[in-house]
Amino acid sequence: MLADSINQHLPQTQCSACGYPGCRPFADALAVGLAPVDGCSPGGLPLKRRLQLLTGQAVEASANALTQTALPLPLRAVIRERDCIGCTKCIAPCPVDAILGAPKQLHSVLTELCTGCGLCLPPCPVDCIELVPAQTRITWPRADSAAASAIRTGADITACTACGDCASACPCALAPAPLARALANADLEAAETLGLARCSGCGRCAEVCGERIPLTAYFIQGKAMAEAVNWQAEQASTALDRQQRRAVRETRAVASAVPAYVAPPADSGQARHEILAAINRARGRRPASGAES
Repeated sequence: MLADSINQHLPQTQCSACGYPGCRPFADALAVGLAPVDGCSPGGLPLKRRLQLLTGQAVEASANALTQTALPLPLRAVIRERDCIGCTKCIAPCPVDAILGAPKQLHSVLTELCTGCGLCLPPCPVDCIELVPAQTRITWPRADSAAASAIRTGADITACTACGDCASACPCALAPAPLARALANADLEAAETLGLARCSGCGRCAEVCGERIPLTAYFIQGKAMAEAVNWQAEQASTALDRQQRRAVRETRAVASAVPAYVAPPADSGQARHEILAAINRARGRRPASGAES
């Protein structure tokens, strides 16, 4: 199902920045063409590319697409302990069960599981929850970084003459020009195939480039973007798994709350009589006086 595939690629932040109440409603709308592929701002341009491929839309090329997206810094919820009154109202809205607490007891957030969706903020009667930038192990890519600025202000990758000097100078045996072209279009899959991870960032390719294209800047920004996207995918996978497990638990809880129908013994004549009577009442007829007993 297309909506399922789309939902698996979304960041699962449930931030509603797309205009829908969550990632799954956005995926459902996108699957039927009611939502734009660039509606998810946390996913940025790399996600837009992926969604275009999933939905069969044309992927446009851009000379500096890599610098046109700055993935927003991920947020995490924190609870100010001195203000928490232990009301438990923030626990139920959390889609990933990242909040621990009990009535009249201090609550806490499992920050490694929190997606920063903010759904816990409105129910809090004392406003003791806030969203803060998450501490991650990666260098988050920025549109105003030195590498991004060099790409915007330097010679464009479209100025490449395919002379091959950069490839000859590369000590990592890469093809810097095609790699930079893939990154310019935010095609991280192609960049990984071309060996982005092997780039040492030595800068020799940029030094020998006759067009003065800042090739190294493409690789620095591209590595940061790829690392951020991979981290985002790991977080989304964990969040989606917890959401699905929670849905299963809630379904089982509802099912267990409904009294189960206990069938009468097969050899009970009185039970058969009652069933026939019920069928006749449903049909608008009185039970036959001579019903089998």
